[in-house]
Amino acid sequence: MIQHSLFVLAACVAPILGVQSQFLGPNFVFPNSTSPQRFDIHVNQSFIEFTIEKTQKYRPIRTLSEDWSEQGPPASHVTELAEYWAKSYSWADVETEINQQFEHYAITLPGNGNYTDPILLHFIHKRANDSTAIPLLLIHGWGSSHLEWTPVVDKLVQGNQSFHVVAIDLPGFGFSPAATMPGLRSQEMGIAFDALMKQLGYDTYGLVTTDLGWILGMPMMQNAGSSMIGHFTDMWAVVTSESDRERQARNETTPEENKYIASNDAFSLQYGTHAIINTQKSVTASVSFSDSPIGFAGYLWDLLRSFSDGYEYSYLEIITETMMQWIQGPYGRVLTYFNIASGGLSITPTDIPIGVAEFGWANGPFPALASYPLVPRSWIERQGVNLTYFNRLPAGGHWPARNVPDIWVQELRNFFATI
Repeated sequence: MIQHSLFVLAACVAPILGVQSQFLGPNFVFPNSTSPQRFDIHVNQSFIEFTIEKTQKYRPIRTLSEDWSEQGPPASHVTELAEYWAKSYSWADVETEINQQFEHYAITLPGNGNYTDPILLHFIHKRANDSTAIPLLLIHGWGSSHLEWTPVVDKLVQGNQSFHVVAIDLPGFGFSPAATMPGLRSQEMGIAFDALMKQLGYDTYGLVTTDLGWILGMPMMQNAGSSMIGHFTDMWAVVTSESDRERQARNETTPEENKYIASNDAFSLQYGTHAIINTQKSVTASVSFSDSPIGFAGYLWDLLRSFSDGYEYSYLEIITETMMQWIQGPYGRVLTYFNIASGGLSITPTDIPIGVAEFGWANGPFPALASYPLVPRSWIERQGVNLTYFNRLPAGGHWPARNVPDIWVQELRNFFATI
């Protein structure tokens, strides 16, 4: 009797799993080419319909407060987002705009190091008209994609000081298919990215990073350092050392250091839960996110608002950010985060010029985080890097290329003008 019941259950569940499994990813056709191949983005229409159906069936939650707090977004806000997604959001319009903004390319590169499967990369490429323009490789961070650079690409390829721009999607993000086996760490990705630049004809280039891209970019300076003329980043992180704690206990730290230590501690203890989830419970989180685009959007929305220094995202922006990680399935991007972050941060002394522009969070919703991005210059220099440019701006947030693009571009130009 029990065995018969199990067979009946299996027969009922199998069709359901069949519907779900057809969307395991990547849900778009990726060209198979060992050289850069032009292609347009076209996401499987049946997957888009499946997503809309999911949004229509969103189950709202009941909370005890309608205030946006450290616990997350108000329930009513998420319900409104779900209604907008189900009734008004058009992926077809967004997809058309993505294809019209830039030329998109696909390439399959050989694996290396601990990763033996091919590495599939999507990237955008835009050349300046100036033959003396500096090639740049832009690497985005977590919770993002190549779209993070949309507001700055045209600005970079124009002007008296122009650049050729290559902006990739990290594996599992946007339209770069996710890793298919363990071992795709910072080292392996960095070697593949350098090989891409060589294929495009750029023997030397500048590296531009943010967030997770910075963590990846630091070991890349070791593995492909001979190719790099400089590294510009809008993020740097230094863990408070035991020596720093001892100096603080003796009242020997500066007010600047005290503010940074306090914000760093606040982030670690209360606001940086996404880092813990992605590195310690990556599969658990992905199981939940993979079943609810609205739940996933609410999670990303909370992070965007917390770290964007007062920038108000529209429903259109929030949903598009979510789609860029929902299309393939959330696990692929969590796996990349895990592979990069769990390997630790590798910073070794280097002669390669480095430029750091720090953008504070003075206008953000949580005052305790205002100084989190503002690492003291002396703390960066004590790591043995060749810091040739440093500037600090009190505001701008964690995604300054998107939130304050004109200021961000000027900071980048200031750095590369020194090389």
